[in-house]
Amino acid sequence: MGRVGRGPSLRAIAAALDAGITHFDVARLYGYGEAEALLGEALAGRRDRAVVASKFGLDAPRSAGALRVLKPLAQKLAASVPGARGVLRSLAGGASRAADRFSVASAAASLDRSLAALNTDYLDILFLHDCAAEDLSDELFDFLDRQVTAGKIRAYGVATDIDAVLALHRAHGGRLIHQFANGLFARNAVRLGGVERRIVGHSPFFAAERLRGLVAPGDVHPLMLSHALAAQEVDVVLCSMLDPAHLKANLDIAEHPRDSGQEIAAALRASAA
Repeated sequence: MGRVGRGPSLRAIAAALDAGITHFDVARLYGYGEAEALLGEALAGRRDRAVVASKFGLDAPRSAGALRVLKPLAQKLAASVPGARGVLRSLAGGASRAADRFSVASAAASLDRSLAALNTDYLDILFLHDCAAEDLSDELFDFLDRQVTAGKIRAYGVATDIDAVLALHRAHGGRLIHQFANGLFARNAVRLGGVERRIVGHSPFFAAERLRGLVAPGDVHPLMLSHALAAQEVDVVLCSMLDPAHLKANLDIAEHPRDSGQEIAAALRASAA
């Protein structure tokens, strides 16, 4: 519901479900506040086939209401005019960050809004979105544990930068699920160490332009996704899929990964340069 509209989004989710994809990642922020409701619609009658992760702490910009009216035009401009997407994103404004965004009251209100939007009575995972280590207070821990007991969430964790993840992992170990960037140019999972870890990696295609032409002329995405999927430390790899063709390309890589020997070793040397 950002780069593509409602129809293509629903078709992409349906194709993913039909292909066996089970993990769907959304947030209150995503799609300018519309992603959760669209995913809930797409999963109607098939909720038991999906692991749904959502987040709290960042909300859609205050201009989101107006953007819903203008979004179809903006999407056409972004697709046809080079550089338009960056300009449109800057005009839309950044995420809303309330001062009390990680308070128990804010967490409770956001969770209820997520469940309503997704049309479900539970989340598989609830993440603190872009938090610092000190944001996960004892009171918030207690609240999240109560939601697990009540069945409103099945697990919880943090979706944030690797430095905050490292601090939280040192303090709480395997109590949390950790979601952070991990890939060829962001080899963060290996920094956690130990065995008590549950990791969701995202952004496997980060810095693709930097890699292109250095070791793999042409499309470098198969190499980058192969590397991300091969990481033994990571349980789930998130990558964007905007349409059925994009989905098929990613699934082909998962089922037939590029050789992880000399080609990836050369890519690693290039990424360290």
